[in-house]
Amino acid sequence: MPFVGSLTDLLFELSSEERMAIMRRLVEEPLRLSHVANRLAINVTEASRHLQRLGEQGLIQKDANGLHEVTAYGSLVLSLVPGLDFASRNRSFFAEHSSSVLPQKFRNRIGELSAGERLSDTMTTFAHINQTLNDAEEYAFSMKNNPIPLSGVSLREKIDCRSILQDDVSLRDIARERGADVRGDIKRRFLPKVEVFILVTEKEAIFSLPYLNGDIDYCSFIGKDPGFRDWCRDLFLHFWEEARPNPSIGG
Repeated sequence: MPFVGSLTDLLFELSSEERMAIMRRLVEEPLRLSHVANRLAINVTEASRHLQRLGEQGLIQKDANGLHEVTAYGSLVLSLVPGLDFASRNRSFFAEHSSSVLPQKFRNRIGELSAGERLSDTMTTFAHINQTLNDAEEYAFSMKNNPIPLSGVSLREKIDCRSILQDDVSLRDIARERGADVRGDIKRRFLPKVEVFILVTEKEAIFSLPYLNGDIDYCSFIGKDPGFRDWCRDLFLHFWEEARPNPSIGG
């Protein structure tokens, strides 16, 4: 059957908590009408209406045995929802910060940050930075416009430690970073302008965007979820490929 509606119709259907709950249930397993009603604690008539609407959008289908299941298109739509959900839950943050500094492909993947939590203040972030670096065993990748003075940090030997800094960073600031008890070499590269803060290890990641005026906000998002860490690591590596060494500073 031909599917009806436009993007606005699709968004309207997805705005229903009951229909979203039905789709998430059907991702787990195909269900009959009566089972859908029981799982959501709604009457059969209401469940039938929701299933019909989802079917008209091509999000679900019913097989020959009367089982409702999510279509391939429905699975794709569900995979796109986390990004909107994350943006919606953090709308005040995104109203005050510039996401345009992110490459489009990472804005498309913003839903991978959904499992992260927002840190309340800068001092809390700095405490997490120290702990995250101390816990790292395999790698520690960081990106910031200036080195952050570290206190009580002791990186393990032979760790893959990389840092992206802004071109105008001073040797004095570099020395402050080296002043921490950091063993092993830090590989450094530089960009004309650094607008994003990232710290990612194999265990945890911390990330933040700049305010609308361009200043980096260290009240960051933090997460140990693999998807959160992968997004931050991939973003760092994207900028690492764009950045260049500075022989006069070294590292």
